[in-house]
Amino acid sequence: MLRRTRTAIGLAVTALVVALSAPAVQADTTASAGQTPARAAADDAVHVIQPRSDGTTYTAIYEPAPGVTGEELRSILRRQGVRGVQDANSAADVGIAGCAPFVGTASAWCGHKWAYGPFNDPQVYFLDHSGDSWPVTDARVDWYQAPGIDAYYRWHTAGCPGGGRHCVHVYSGNYGTAWYGVTEASTSGGYFVDGSVTVKLNNQVTPNTYAARRSVACHEMGHALGLDHNGSTNSCLSVPEFPQHPSSDDFAVLNQLYPKPGT
Repeated sequence: MLRRTRTAIGLAVTALVVALSAPAVQADTTASAGQTPARAAADDAVHVIQPRSDGTTYTAIYEPAPGVTGEELRSILRRQGVRGVQDANSAADVGIAGCAPFVGTASAWCGHKWAYGPFNDPQVYFLDHSGDSWPVTDARVDWYQAPGIDAYYRWHTAGCPGGGRHCVHVYSGNYGTAWYGVTEASTSGGYFVDGSVTVKLNNQVTPNTYAARRSVACHEMGHALGLDHNGSTNSCLSVPEFPQHPSSDDFAVLNQLYPKPGT
């Protein structure tokens, strides 16, 4: 079934938002290619790691809400019974944050990437379960332009196409006031496990404007392709500011993470 086109529903707000006229891909000049990036000073993201009995590992990246520090979010998640919440400077946390390839201030999410399957570029479908205020379709357009990996959109009722193609489920909901969004996944041997990757977008925290919600969707969808945070505010992978688009450094990391030529 076809889903109706979403339109802008508000004006830009606070530090989450950049001008709607910004280019789809913004250049990053804060560091040269190949340089190990310094993680964003305000990067309070919280990592969760849970080894499973079947040999896979569940991981998640939570983005704290405004006014919530990383330590506060860790405490909240632990009180909620979430197992495997990593301390900021634990060896496990350092081991999954910011891995090669490095380009400028962008890097990969350690041990999280897609298998090629029968294609020269991994084929990833974002299956959209979200409400109409979330422009997942538009955020997907940015990621489709990335070299090395092909990102597609489907309304969730169409299902995952199979045949070596991968799917990410994207949900929205009222998830409390502690975090903007979370990307959850299981991995095995450094690769995402098919059917395990989920993005959750929080209605209660993110302002109900096109610009804010596109930026948060772009951020979480970037994680689902294998990217870690970006230290430059030119990228939607930055923390806590969320521009609407990826940077050229983000694209360059994906091009190196998935180096086969062509589709």
